[in-house]
Amino acid sequence: MSYKSQPAKADTPPDNGSSKGRSKGHKMPESIADGGMADAERDILAELEKALGEHIALLLRWNRKLVLADSGTPSDADEDDHDCDFGAWYALNRHNRLIDQPAMRALATTHQQLHESAKRLLSAHDVDHEVDSAEFDMMALRAESFFAQLRRLERAFRTARSDVDPLTGTYNRQTMMGDLNAERERAIRTGVPTAIALVDLDHFKSVNDTYGHQAGDLVLQSVAGILQSHVRPFDKVYRYGGEEFLVCLPNADMKQCARVLERLRRVIEASPVAISDETILPVTASIGAAPMTKNRTTEQIIEKADKALYAAKEGGRNRVRVWRNPDGKTASTATKSGKTAT
Repeated sequence: MSYKSQPAKADTPPDNGSSKGRSKGHKMPESIADGGMADAERDILAELEKALGEHIALLLRWNRKLVLADSGTPSDADEDDHDCDFGAWYALNRHNRLIDQPAMRALATTHQQLHESAKRLLSAHDVDHEVDSAEFDMMALRAESFFAQLRRLERAFRTARSDVDPLTGTYNRQTMMGDLNAERERAIRTGVPTAIALVDLDHFKSVNDTYGHQAGDLVLQSVAGILQSHVRPFDKVYRYGGEEFLVCLPNADMKQCARVLERLRRVIEASPVAISDETILPVTASIGAAPMTKNRTTEQIIEKADKALYAAKEGGRNRVRVWRNPDGKTASTATKSGKTAT
């Protein structure tokens, strides 16, 4: 399965000092599922690093114009003084869900203010050949703020990348237990129900054996994209191991959990993976889930979800099996194609 970028939003983004340079920008996918979280985070890190060097060079150019009389006439490259690749990139990609967040928006605002301050300073200097000290100090402060914000974002995205499985773009197992323990404590403290689900691809070994591991990787990436794009915004998807994924579903009782997981199962079933022009592989998944409870540890709840998953496979695969009460002996429900049975 291949995910294609969606067309850009119709509304016109703010200039951010980059109206001329928008054609230079690299268009990121519209959503994580389109390009993969790991790829998107790598692209963002590359753009932030590029922005640092670009704006150091711009500051040197602006200061040269203010200090040296022979640095050029007012008409020389005036547009380029306030045009940059970072502004173009942000204007094109600001609706991406990784970028449309407060810290990135704050960086874009500081970036715009930096360019506006530089433009005022250089325009006034072109008229009277004097440097406005207050405006110069303002430009310097905004440059300092821009670089500091940029570095903080770089650190945040580098940390996030270390938490991500490089093949699928889902969170990795190293971060999973800490997250799940925190969700369990929150669920116990607030009384809000939370569930854990295990998603296992049916007959995945035969895909690797028949078509090779590269085909298997394509299947894993396709299913990971489906899981990430079809869970609720506050759910989290982890690469549990091999062909297994774990989904944490906060604020969901088992009835809601079953609905979400059944939707995932149906989308996976309806999304075969093209591994070549001639070969399209059908893909299905078996899913088991259990609620978090104060009477069981996170590890024990995962074990219950695993038992529910095993029951789903024993029941014919390509179905959801949910434990209504993991402390009971037989309280479980299986769903497939909208039908339920106990």
